Amino acid sequence: MADETKVAVEEVKNCPACKKVLKKSRKYYRNGSYYCNNTCFRTVQAKLLKEKADAKEAAESSTESKG
Repeated sequence: MADETKVAVEEVKNCPACKKVLKKSRKYYRNGSYYCNNTCFRTVQAKLLKEKADAKEAAESSTESKG
C-alpha cells in the first residue's frame, strides 16, 4: 500500500455562463464558482437577481390574493 502513488486528476470545469472549458491560466473566481471572464460572471449574477425578483413578486402576489 505504501508503494501506491495517487495520481492527481485535474477536474475539467466549464464556465457556468457560456459553458466554455476553463483553462488553468484564465480562471476568474467569484462567489464560489470559476468563470472565464468578468462578463460571464455578471451575466450569471444578473440572471440570479432576476430570478430572485420574480420569486419575490410571486410571493407578494400570492399573499395579496389571500388577504
